[in-house]
Amino acid sequence: MQHVVNPTRQCGSDTPHILDLVITSEDFVSEIEHLSPLGMSDHCILKFTYQQHFTLHKNVNKLRLDKGNYKQLSEYLNLNWDDLLRVEKNSVDDMWEKFNYA
Repeated sequence: MQHVVNPTRQCGSDTPHILDLVITSEDFVSEIEHLSPLGMSDHCILKFTYQQHFTLHKNVNKLRLDKGNYKQLSEYLNLNWDDLLRVEKNSVDDMWEKFNYA
């Protein structure tokens, strides 16, 4: 397990302190380096190696387009779309209601 052991903050002649940490729930951080502050910051940059292992997971669910009931879908969608989507005649709620009860 790696720890931040050197001071990470020093402002002028103040006493240096360890204020920056690398917090993990497991032991996969190593090689912690203290680098110079970025810009005008008084905190040094912490550079570290992070090792993570991934398990490849393949999705086995596949669409079976050959098993679709396209006749029933066609009948369900057999609506007068021009009338249904006519904005000046229907509100959004009216369109939703007509579509759901068609």
